[in-house]
Amino acid sequence: MEQAILALLGVSITLTLYLDRGRRADIAQLRQETHAGFAQLRQETHAGFAQLTEVVMDLCRRVGRLEGRAEAAETSAQASP
Repeated sequence: MEQAILALLGVSITLTLYLDRGRRADIAQLRQETHAGFAQLRQETHAGFAQLTEVVMDLCRRVGRLEGRAEAAETSAQASP
């Protein structure tokens, strides 16, 4: 009877250690995948902000040119009469 209890206890401990090792490996793999996902997201966000900055700066230049044209038109209209 004692041997059966010890054998069952040994199997239980072995199974617990095996499952714990598998759980730790799964967590480590998940951590790596999460870090890789965040790195990719960081790169995509940086590229998106760079593209957005480029579009906004282009828009500012165009608005500046339009304002210059409007001011020139107003100046020439006031000087004409």
